[in-house]
Amino acid sequence: MPMSIGLKLLWIGFLLIFTGTILAVISSLFSDSDISTGIVIVGPIPIIIGTGPYYFLVIPIAAALTIVCLVLFLFLRRQAEQKEMDD
Repeated sequence: MPMSIGLKLLWIGFLLIFTGTILAVISSLFSDSDISTGIVIVGPIPIIIGTGPYYFLVIPIAAALTIVCLVLFLFLRRQAEQKEMDD
C-alpha cells in the first residue's frame, strides 16, 4: 500500500527535526562554549537529553514547553471536532 504525500512529508519532517536535535546535542558536547541545550522527545518512552553548564535549567523549560504544546494541540483539536459536528 503506497503512502500518501502527506504521510511522506510528515515522516521527512520528523526525521529532519530528530536529526537536527541530535546534531545540536553532539556539537554542544564537543564545543568549549557555554551553550546549554535540552531536548524532550515525547513518545511511548519520554527521552530527555541535556548538555552544557546550565542543562538543569534548560530541561524543565523544554519539558514545560512540550506540555504546553501538547495541551494546546489537544484543545484546538477538540474545538475543530466540535465545530465540524456543529456544521
